[in-house]
Amino acid sequence: MSLKKMGLLAIAGILIVAGALIVFRDHVIGTKNAQAELADLGSLYEATEEIAAAKEQFQKGMEPAEIVTKDEKPHVAIVIDGLPDRTTTARLLDVLKKHGASAVFFVEGQNAANQPETIELIREAGQEIGNYTFVGIAAAQELPQERLLAEICRTQRVVEVLAATKPKFFRAPRTVYDEELLRALRAAGVECAVKESAHYAPGWLKDEAGAAAYAATVPAGSIIAIDIAVPVEAPAQDVAIEDARPAVDKQPTVEDKPAEERKAAPVDAADELDWLLTALESTGKTPGNIHDFRKIRYVPAAPSAAVQGK
Repeated sequence: MSLKKMGLLAIAGILIVAGALIVFRDHVIGTKNAQAELADLGSLYEATEEIAAAKEQFQKGMEPAEIVTKDEKPHVAIVIDGLPDRTTTARLLDVLKKHGASAVFFVEGQNAANQPETIELIREAGQEIGNYTFVGIAAAQELPQERLLAEICRTQRVVEVLAATKPKFFRAPRTVYDEELLRALRAAGVECAVKESAHYAPGWLKDEAGAAAYAATVPAGSIIAIDIAVPVEAPAQDVAIEDARPAVDKQPTVEDKPAEERKAAPVDAADELDWLLTALESTGKTPGNIHDFRKIRYVPAAPSAAVQGK
């Protein structure tokens, strides 16, 4: 072998080794950076300072947050309970744009943290993002004060980081909006809880005729909740989330339909919303903005008279 060939082979060998070292370096550093970023985000979403501040405000005797409820005007409001996947969200946003409608996407803090690009879609579309607790937990009024504030504040923090704004509205499945819960909301910076007056889950309307029949039962001034309710996947290391996840029978469903039954629904949620909005508009019930609906203040009363979510 000539010296020239040997030199070329040596250079090639050096380049191969150098390339391998660069790939190894980038992989190791990239992995470490990604791990550090995830750790930073996890720490960021703990909202320790926000929880402490809310607890202090609560102890000062905050006025309760208001409750948004139905009225008698010829409009309806759409609220979406649970953060859908990105594809479904994009299709829902397209339908809302088609009808010139607004909606509030009530998102679980953990699901939002796992889907920042979906939150960005909602924000860019100009739609409202609401607080659905960190894990979509039911019966929020039964939580100990510290856990309740953590559920609210952590979600507030996630949405603030991802969407540059804090949610003004709150919902939770099958939750009584009692004085303590409403005071906790106000202490955490939430202005209003939203009480629906009608609801359905994806797969219920089936077709245009089914949507028209449902729309005929919805009075003007209604707040319609669409139960998306995607189960929350808690990180294994997050004991607080693991403990807080609702049991299967506490998933935010409508009429407690089994989760597997709802997942099997062949009808697209965006198609159903399109049919429903078309049917509502044909009866003079136009989609309105949640900010324009009636707000009421909590008045202490007998437990049976408490304002309750689904």
